[in-house]
Parts: sequence; C-alpha cells; structure tokens
Amino acid sequence: MKLKSKFDIFTALLVLLFFLVLASSFFINGYVYKKTEQLTNATREINFLVSLKTSLKQLEHYLWAYLADPVKEKRKQVKESMDRFYSLVGRTTDFKLNEDELRMIRYLRRNIERFSSLVNRILYSSEKGKAGVLFQGLRSELFEQVGKQIDEHWSEDVVKVDRASAAYYRAKKRMISFFVAAFVALVLAVISIRTTISRGIIKPISKISHSSRLMAKGALNNDIRISSNDELGELAGNFNSMAASLREKIGGLESSYQRGQRVVRELAILNEFIGYVSSETEFETVLHRFVGITSDLMKADLCSILVFPEDGSSLFICNEDIITEESIERLLLKRNEGPGSVLEKQKAIIYNAQEDGALSVDGIRNALVLPLISTIGLSAVLTVMNKNGGFDYDDEDSLFGFAFQAFQTIAFQNELARLAVTDGLTGLYNHRIFQERLAAEIRRAGRYKRKLFLVMLDIDYFKRFNDTYGHQAGDEVLRRIASTIKDNIRAVDFAARYGGEEFVIILPETDCDRAYKVAERIRQALENSPFQITDSSRVNITISMGISCFPHDTTDKEDLIKKADTALYFAKQNGRNRAVLYREMPVAEG
Repeated sequence: MKLKSKFDIFTALLVLLFFLVLASSFFINGYVYKKTEQLTNATREINFLVSLKTSLKQLEHYLWAYLADPVKEKRKQVKESMDRFYSLVGRTTDFKLNEDELRMIRYLRRNIERFSSLVNRILYSSEKGKAGVLFQGLRSELFEQVGKQIDEHWSEDVVKVDRASAAYYRAKKRMISFFVAAFVALVLAVISIRTTISRGIIKPISKISHSSRLMAKGALNNDIRISSNDELGELAGNFNSMAASLREKIGGLESSYQRGQRVVRELAILNEFIGYVSSETEFETVLHRFVGITSDLMKADLCSILVFPEDGSSLFICNEDIITEESIERLLLKRNEGPGSVLEKQKAIIYNAQEDGALSVDGIRNALVLPLISTIGLSAVLTVMNKNGGFDYDDEDSLFGFAFQAFQTIAFQNELARLAVTDGLTGLYNHRIFQERLAAEIRRAGRYKRKLFLVMLDIDYFKRFNDTYGHQAGDEVLRRIASTIKDNIRAVDFAARYGGEEFVIILPETDCDRAYKVAERIRQALENSPFQITDSSRVNITISMGISCFPHDTTDKEDLIKKADTALYFAKQNGRNRAVLYREMPVAEG
C-alpha cells in the first residue's frame, strides 16, 4: 500500500474523530450555557427582589423616624429613600421575571406616582394625626402588601436558584466526563498512529538518514537500499540519482566559490559599517560614510543618496560635488521617472549607455538606482554611477543585499538618537536636554552680556479634563499645545516638555516686551481655538504662564527655573489663563 493511501485512511479517521468531538463539544457547551443562563437569571431575580425589599424597608424606617421626630434632616432621608425606590421600580430589568413578579412590578409602576404623592403629603402635612393616618394607609397598601409579595417571590426564586445550581453542576460534570473520554480516545488514536508510522515509515527513514549522512561526508558511491514499493522506496532511488548528479557537478562548485568570496566581502563591509553607525551620532556624517562605502563596494566612481524623512523634507548627499540633486532628477527623467515614483514602485533602475544612449547628465555614463524604505518611515533613493563595464542584475542583487541592511541600521540609529532627546508624546525636547540647553544658553548670555527669558507654562484644570474626557483626549491636548508652541516661536528659541502638563520655552536674544508677547500669543492661540472632543462637543483649553529673566531676576540656572515656576504659581492663584512676569509680581517688587 502506498504511503498516501495509508495517510488518507488515518486522515479520514482523525477527521471523523475530530468532528465527533467537535459536535459533542458544541452540544455540551450549549447545554452548559443554557443552565448557566438559567442560574444567572434566577440569581438576578433574587438580587432585584432583595434590592426592592431593602429599599422598601428603608423607606418605611425613615418615614417612621420622621413621624416620631419631623426634622429637616429626616425629611431629606425620606426623600432620598423614595427617589431610590422610584428609580428601582422604574428600572428596566435585563433578566426574565415570572408572571406574578411582573404583575407586582406593573402594580408598583402604575401606583408609584400615587405612593410618591402620599409620601410628600406625609412629609408636608401640618397635622401630625393626619400624617399618621396617611402613613398607616401607605403601610397597609405598600409596605405590608407589597413586602409580603416580595417575600413570597423571593422564596420561590431561592428554590429556582437551588434547582438551577444543581442543574448547572450536573451539566459541568457531564462536560468534564465528555472531555476525559475525548482525551482517552485521542491518546489511543495517537498510540495507534505512532505504532503504524514506526513500522512503515520511521525504520525506512532511519536507513535513508544513515546513508545520507555518509553522502554528506563525501561517500557519494554509497547507494541506499530499500526494497519497499512505496514513496520511501522512490525517495531512496531519488537519493541515489542525486548522488550521481552531485558527482557530476562537483567541478562546477569552483565558480560558486568566487561568488561566495564576494558575499563574504560584502558582509565584512556591512559589519564594519554597522559598527561605525553605532558609534556615530551625526546623521549627515553617517550618510557621507554610507555613500563612500557603497561606491567602493560597487567599484563605481560616484554614489549619492536622496533621503526623505517623515517630516516631508529632503537631504541630498554625494561623495563628489559634481553631482547634485538636480542631476539625479534629470537622470530619472530619462525613463520618465522621479524620486517619488521610484519609491512608490520600489523597483531598481539600471541605466547603461547602450540602452539609454548618451546620458549627458553631468558626466554620468551609467547608473544603478535603488529605492530604500525603512520599517520606521525613513525612505531614500540611492544612486551608484560610473562603473567600468556598466551595471547588471548581479550588481543590483549585491547592492540591494548591502544597502537594505545598512539603510535599516542608519534609520534605526537615527530614530534612537532622536528618541534620546525628544519627548515621545509631543515631539518636543525632553527634560534632560532642556537642562543642558538652559545651562548652555545661560553661559552664552553671560559671556555676551545678553538677556535670556524662561517661560514655564501649565495647563489649567488639566486633571479635571483627564478625569472628564479620558487620558487619550488629554494626550491630544498635550500634542495640540506642543504644536501651538512650535508655531509661535523662532528657530533660535527652544521648547521642551518639562514634565506632566508643564512646558518650558527658552527665549534667547530678546527683550522683556517681546518675551511677554510670545507668551501671550501662545496663550491666546489656545484660548481662541476650542479643543474638539466629539463632532458636537468643543472644550476651551487655557494655560497659565510664568516668565523669569536672566540676569535681571537671577543669574543661577536653578533659581531662574524656580522664579519662572513662582510666577506660574502666582498666575494660577490669580485667576489662571494669564502670563505673569516674575519682575512684576508684588513679591518680586518688594
């Protein structure tokens, strides 16, 4: 019998067993689910009746206490208790009630307004005797009659819960018994399959494995001898044929050796470059090294790279000044392409003089253009030019193998360098970089006798906003404020996230009036642009700001921060949504 026939039989048996187990499991799970639903419904009925009874007893107790001592505090307790009973009676239930329970609930809902009116009359009756008569009527009709019904229904539901619980545990026992039986059946099936496979497959395969190991050691004349007529016998024959073919092709391996040497060289260069990238933090310096190594690897005269960061800008680097970004664009136009289309199609382009005629683009004789896209959003167009003999598809494979790995390393290292100095949520510089930059700016301002202003801002009522609208909305507010800050400061200014909902701005080379105007411009921009919570809901976001000045307020870095924080606290204490100069504070003046 062929192996395929054997496996078909085993497969059919396993499929049948699987479907039997699946169908039985579906039935058992459905049965258990049904009993669970019954138990859950009965439990919810009891909880509802207990809540109703408790609320009714509480209302009766507070009314009795009020009649004994009609003070305002006890009247309030009666009202609150009546409101809870009213809410409980009117609540939509998410479980099934029997007909008697539904009749009781309908009775309460029809008369709840009347009961509420009687309670109010008792509370506001000027005659104590009349209030007592009304209470006795309410007690007879509501507290005693309805309370008795609730007790009866509760007793019935306790019995229902006991029955449902017993049915549920019986169902669980059946389910466990079923799964134990299914497990035993599967174990027996596995043992049977293993025994058959060991006899008809494992032993022949062991022979093939032993002979193949001898072939791997070079004993290609060692034929595999298996007398079976199934696929394993055919496999042994194929191994013997393969050994014969290998004997014929060993001589061809010498040519492959040269190619292997080339791959080793590429890997060595790649490994060296990755080591360099991990120790160099300047992005442009890394790119210059990259185009130089790529040019050497491909044995070409020129190499350039046009990089496109996620912010929409571009950066062009070439190992020779004669090639510019415009040169690459004119080269791509020879095939009606551009950097964007090359990246979109993600397909390399080979330019050779015999195919494209005289290229006539800044001395470019031939070129290989390769799109590079990293997994973190950085993309680039790499162009290698002027190789003796031109480029072919082997060059394309070699360049792709090296450039792809190298570019991924560059992109990740650049991203790590960026994350080390920026806040991940807002994109502004982080607290550590702010401290370093402030110290440097203070030294520079002191050396050249210039002024330096520090603005510290905090979001008004931000904790309340987070509690109301959630932390995701709060994160969007932080991003919005960071964007507003970036839009309203100069290139020489420095903005950072100080921590939590606090931001700081360093304003060098400016005066007090302009520093205050910058702070006010940011504050007004946020105040006049409500934050969109939903399609129909907008919330005004305001900030408070404190401003300190070097050297007018202090010459010490920590004290400069402290005084900006003091001015911020003063703004918070005096109405919020304002900017305050430390020098104009009453404490500062005094």
